[in-house]
Amino acid sequence: MAKIIHYASLMQGSEEVYGTAELVVGSYLFRSDANPRKAVVIDYRNADLMLFGLKPLADAQWSADCSHGDLAALRAS
Repeated sequence: MAKIIHYASLMQGSEEVYGTAELVVGSYLFRSDANPRKAVVIDYRNADLMLFGLKPLADAQWSADCSHGDLAALRAS
């Protein structure tokens, strides 16, 4: 079975931390971009966890945007 991984952010106090969240049984395993070796288990009902999109789909869209020059157009505007 393939892992289900989202790009995500987690509010820790007053700071928003970005990283990835991997779905595990009834929870998410959050790894920050700053320290990917350290994982925190977060309940799936926790409102401090924001899921942005499935990592494989987002990565594929990013590659498509880069290959078509869409990213350069966005940066120029």
